[in-house]
Amino acid sequence: MSITFKASSFRRAGGIAAGLVALAALAACGGEAAGPTSDFKPVPVSPVIGDVPMGSPDAKVELVEYAALTCHACRDFAKQTLPRLKSAYIDAGKVRYIYRDFPLEADQAGKATNGFGVTLASVARCKGAEHFYEMVDALFTAQADILEAAGQGQAGVVLSDVIAKHGLTPDEATTCMDHQPALNASIRESRDNASSKLGVNSTPSIFVDGVRVENPTYDNIVAAIEAKLNPGAAPPAATDAPGTVAPTTVAPTAAPPATPAPAAPQP
Repeated sequence: MSITFKASSFRRAGGIAAGLVALAALAACGGEAAGPTSDFKPVPVSPVIGDVPMGSPDAKVELVEYAALTCHACRDFAKQTLPRLKSAYIDAGKVRYIYRDFPLEADQAGKATNGFGVTLASVARCKGAEHFYEMVDALFTAQADILEAAGQGQAGVVLSDVIAKHGLTPDEATTCMDHQPALNASIRESRDNASSKLGVNSTPSIFVDGVRVENPTYDNIVAAIEAKLNPGAAPPAATDAPGTVAPTTVAPTAAPPATPAPAAPQP
C-alpha cells in the first residue's frame, strides 16, 4: 500500500538526512506534482503530547533518553541497548524509562525548527500513548529506508508503507504533521528545554535520575542505575568490549545549508 502525503508535510525537510531538500517537490505516486493542502480537511486524531513513561510508576530509578528519529546512533541505541535495559531493569520494575524528542534541525539561535525530525516525531505521536513506543520502534526500524528514499524525494512512499502496517491512515498522519500546531510546538519545545536547561547537544543523551551519563554505553548506563539502586555496592562487571565508545549524533546549532547533506551524520 502506497500513499502520497501532502507536499507541505515534507517542505520541513532539513538536517542530517541525505537530500531532504528534495522533499519540497515530492510528487504523487503517478509522478505528477502534489497540490497545495488548502483543500485538505483534517480528520479526528488524538496524538500524545509530553512524556509516555514505560515501566512501573513505582520504579526507584528514572531513565530519560533524548533522541531524534533521524539519528543513526539513536536507532542503534533503540535496537541494541534499550532491549537489554528493558529486559534487565524496566520489565523488572526497577527503572521507569521516558523517551523525549530532540529533533536535530535548528535555526541560527539553536532553536528547533519544523524539520524532518519534527515531521517523524509527529507521526510517532499520532496514534496516542498506547501505540507511541510501537511507532517509535517502527520508524527506527525503517529509518535507513526512509532517509535513503528522502534523498530521492520519495520519503512519502516509504513512510506511507510503515504507517499502514501500524493502523495509521494517511489522512491521520497528514493531520498530525500539518494541522496539529500544539503537537508540533511540543516537540520543538522538548528540544529547546533540553538544550537550554540541560545542555543537551547530541543524541542519544541519557539521564539517570537527572544526571547525564557520559559515553552512554550499556555498561555505563547500568553502572549509573546500579549506583542509584544499590548505593555503596561494587559496580557491576563490564560486558561491553574494552574501550567501547557509544556513538552520538551532534545536534547542529544552526540550520544546515539547502544542499544535499551526507548520507550519514558525522558524530
